[in-house]
Amino acid sequence: MFTRVHHVGLVVGDLEAAKKLWLDAYGFTVDEARSPLPHGRHVPLDDVNILDIPVGEGELELNKANDPNSGTGRYLARRGPGPHHLCLYSNDIDADVKRLKDAGQQLILGPTGARDQSGGSRVAFFHPRSNLGFLLEVWQNMPVGGLVPQPPRGVGGRFTHFHHVGVVCATPQEALRLFHDQYGLPVDEERSDLPNGRFVASDNVRILEFPIGESRIEVSMPQDQASGTARFLASRGSGLHHVCFYSQDIAYDAARLRAAGLQQLGDLPPARSGASRVTFFHPRSNMGVLVELWQDIP
Repeated sequence: MFTRVHHVGLVVGDLEAAKKLWLDAYGFTVDEARSPLPHGRHVPLDDVNILDIPVGEGELELNKANDPNSGTGRYLARRGPGPHHLCLYSNDIDADVKRLKDAGQQLILGPTGARDQSGGSRVAFFHPRSNLGFLLEVWQNMPVGGLVPQPPRGVGGRFTHFHHVGVVCATPQEALRLFHDQYGLPVDEERSDLPNGRFVASDNVRILEFPIGESRIEVSMPQDQASGTARFLASRGSGLHHVCFYSQDIAYDAARLRAAGLQQLGDLPPARSGASRVTFFHPRSNMGVLVELWQDIP
């Protein structure tokens, strides 16, 4: 079973610039036990250097492509820096991989390691064509002495966790088939009416939400051809669209990011009791990542 977002994988061409963005501007810190500064951990499989940045119970995983001919290098050349893959944590990787394969998913790699290994992690990858355009990684930490290591929690400024990971696709049927039927995630029916999701007039989209751990996967489906989400779908196809951080003080965090030179899209709406406040920061100032900030107002 998938229990949480393990990480959102970002591909970068300049690790120093990425550190200035996610560490200096956003205020997150690197898990140096796993990826020591300044260069992170090297993964020979795809010749990347990785920095693990805890965000709540999950992580941002920065992947610096070293070889232009590797899969990550080709992705960077083709699409530029930005979201690369989504990794979900599994409490039984063999069962989850079997379930996805039985559903017709194309397995690229894994599961690595062995069911009875002590410590370390096991991973598997599934092809983007099976996952609405994004590369899916499945991850499981293996027990040491019968105990599974707990992930370090990460904060930055007033950011406490991923509120959601945003995905774009064309139809609710596609979203339900992947996230509910294949991944086994529930639908938040209070926030996204079945079968078509809730309507959001500001971007003329319908949204389905799938809770996972302390976060959720938010799937947006454009209802026209003119909105920003519709243009994204038309130009890039289905896939990862944005990352949303939950803030305990959105005005404070938005001001910090503006002061660091990041481009805010529109003004922060006023606080209303019982509602949420959200704002976005442009991908061009976030190394290709559309970032949303979110705060629920009591």
